[in-house]
Amino acid sequence: MAKYAPPSIWTDEYNKPSLDSLRKLALNDAKKAFDKAISKIIALENIEIEIKWYGDCWFWAVAFISDFMDEPLAIMIPAEENLQIAAPLTHEFIDQLSTRRLKRFVRDGLELAMPPHKTSWAVWSIPTTTAVEDVMPVLKSKQKFYSH
Repeated sequence: MAKYAPPSIWTDEYNKPSLDSLRKLALNDAKKAFDKAISKIIALENIEIEIKWYGDCWFWAVAFISDFMDEPLAIMIPAEENLQIAAPLTHEFIDQLSTRRLKRFVRDGLELAMPPHKTSWAVWSIPTTTAVEDVMPVLKSKQKFYSH
């Protein structure tokens, strides 16, 4: 008889995981990136963390909730093989964003939030602390944009 494998805590919609249990899913350097993303984003003004269900695409994610926005500032998706940050971005925000100094992978992640794509979410893989640092200017700029 085949053994039943329980679902990953990340994909089990009916059992909300803890932040620590989601962190344990990250592999190697991604654990450091997970910690760095939390500390850097929490350091922004008026941010709280919530574990929220994002359906069959992103499952359980760490949502960074800002007092200044209806949607989260960003979410961190703890996929075992590919730690990611995603952020809902408006065209007004992207239009005013200075992209010239951003790394190429950060600019590439912004493209998903622009036409012709039918989503407003930018997505970045953050396997290292350096990648987290590279994405932070976008998140800082978004927080500043909506707080004024």
